[in-house]
Amino acid sequence: MRIKWGIHNIYFYLVCFVTLIMIIFGITQLFRAGIELLVPVPGMSPRNAYPIRSPYPMEPGQQWQNSQLPASIIESELQQQEEFNQSRQQAYNVHNAIQQLFRGLSFFLVAFPVYLYHWRKIPLLEKE
Repeated sequence: MRIKWGIHNIYFYLVCFVTLIMIIFGITQLFRAGIELLVPVPGMSPRNAYPIRSPYPMEPGQQWQNSQLPASIIESELQQQEEFNQSRQQAYNVHNAIQQLFRGLSFFLVAFPVYLYHWRKIPLLEKE
């Protein structure tokens, strides 16, 4: 079977190539999103994520030394802030994974029918 290289054939092969790449990209996004949903990325502690380097060295807890609040309240407040930030980070990770899941699904659902249509049309062009 000899392929005719007319403008129509080049167009159909090119569309098939691009949509095949979109299908592969969509499937990989689906897998990545599924993995992120099943095995979430561990969140970093906000206090340890980016250590603040002060030009004036302080002992741990010294920055609260001038506070009027008792140390137990300050520690409980810091613990609550850390828990809140971790829960917010987990919710953000799940939200991103779901967005990625739908993005990959939309790539696949748009590209697959276009690919099938053009791929089935190529043999008909060969007969002409």
